[in-house]
Formats: sequence, structure tokens, C-alpha cells
Amino acid sequence: MRLNDALADHVVLALVAEEPQHGFAIAKTLSTDDQLAQVITLTRPLVYRSLATLVEQGLIRAIRTEPGKQGRDRTVYRATAAGNRSNDEWLHSVVDHPRDARVDLLAKFVLRARRGLDNSSLARRQIKAFSPLSTRLGRSHARGDVVSLWRRESLNATMRVLRTIAD
Repeated sequence: MRLNDALADHVVLALVAEEPQHGFAIAKTLSTDDQLAQVITLTRPLVYRSLATLVEQGLIRAIRTEPGKQGRDRTVYRATAAGNRSNDEWLHSVVDHPRDARVDLLAKFVLRARRGLDNSSLARRQIKAFSPLSTRLGRSHARGDVVSLWRRESLNATMRVLRTIAD
């Protein structure tokens, strides 16, 4: 699944917040961690673009360079205090729309699990956030309205998964 820049930046920040690392290590983690690889695809150039953005925003900073195994030196980054706060806020926040659950919320669940955080409280808050829409879509029964049917059934499936995580 293709990521938007903001989500890519959040994912890269979350990995740097776990431990200081360089871009190549982040790209490798994204491709070799079974859970992350099933949720997102983030190429090495996009990782480096996110790193540059995060440095520019003051959320990470370079702490050292290491010799590369094949070529240029690698810059190792660490999350700043602002970066750690931003990461914690993102990891604990619900998504606004059910369409964001497939990648954004699932990425949060995986990254939270990597940190040893319990996902049940986030799942409960997400259920609460989606409940009004679920109720509205549940009342929608226009015959032949494929979009409403799709949205309703997708949200019902999402809510079932969230209830399982919450329990």
C-alpha cells in the first residue's frame, strides 16, 4: 500500500524513536519485519526523504556517522524531545475516518506492539470514534447503492476486528 508523506514520516519517526538508527536500517526493518511489511511499503528513497523532513521539523537529529559497508558513511539519527512527544501523541491517537484504518491505524497497532504497548485501549477509543458513523451507515438501506453497502460492510468488519483487539 502506498503511503502519504505524513504517514511515512510518522512511521520513520516511530522507528527512530525506538532506537537511534540510520536510513538503511530503517528501510531494512520495514522490509523484514513481517508485521510491518504486511501493513506498509516504504522504499529506501522515501525513508531518506522522511528523515530529511523530520530533521527539518526538529523531530530528529543526527548524532553520529558510521562507515557504510558498501560506500558512503551512514548518518545515525535520534528522536528529539519534541520528536518523542510527537510520536507518542500519534501512537495514541485515533484515526478520523474508517478508510484510514487499513494502513494508518494498523501501522499504529504494529508499532505500538513493537514498543510493548497494549492496543486494547486504542481499539476501544477507535470504536467510540467510529460508532456514530457505524450507526448512520447501519440505517442506510438504499437499494442498489453499492457505495453505501461497501462502506457499511467495510466498517462492520473493521468494528469486529477492533472489538477483538479491545477484548
